[in-house]
Amino acid sequence: MSASMATIHILRHGEARHNVVKPYPYRDPSLTGDGIRQAEKVLLPAKPDLIIVSPMTRTIQTTLVAFRQFLDESSAPAKTEVQIWPELREAHDAICNKGVGRAEIAAAFPQFDFSSCPEEWDYPPHSVEGATLRAETVRRRLMNLSASYENIFLVTHRGLIAFLVEGPRFDVCECRSYRFASADEVENQRYGTHEHTGDKLDFGPSLLVPLSS
Repeated sequence: MSASMATIHILRHGEARHNVVKPYPYRDPSLTGDGIRQAEKVLLPAKPDLIIVSPMTRTIQTTLVAFRQFLDESSAPAKTEVQIWPELREAHDAICNKGVGRAEIAAAFPQFDFSSCPEEWDYPPHSVEGATLRAETVRRRLMNLSASYENIFLVTHRGLIAFLVEGPRFDVCECRSYRFASADEVENQRYGTHEHTGDKLDFGPSLLVPLSS
């Protein structure tokens, strides 16, 4: 791994309404009061240079709370850049994991640029193959950005995280830090286990490993 490559910090959103009301009846649910308090207590492991967010209400709300000191217009020297990546959306088809169209989410959060999002939430049904490819696309994009940033934060969902990195299930508002693997590590660790299904999974030639390893 090049010494110039960024550290990638992955943050799961706070508790949302679907996490406490089953069987997930709400489309694009917002954070609960507890979820907001969880986001307020997030201890960021580094100062963010770039924050990349899933285009869903619960991840955007988590971002606004957890990174509030870096997103204020008065932040010095400048507020932190935020990008919205549709690829960071959740990896399952429950109604709670379906977002809203671009105009609606942009009206709710006008401070962010949603131009990368489709007009309507019309993504194809979830599949393991599709989520695996999407995770590799995310890692590749991060690798391409790594020379320009030191600390990149992703704010995303448990299901998608399970395709991005190997390891135990993320709790709400849990943050873990990763680096891109060396060539030897990729050769030895690329294939791992999906944390929920136990199935063998390809974590890609752009493998991310825990920062401490």
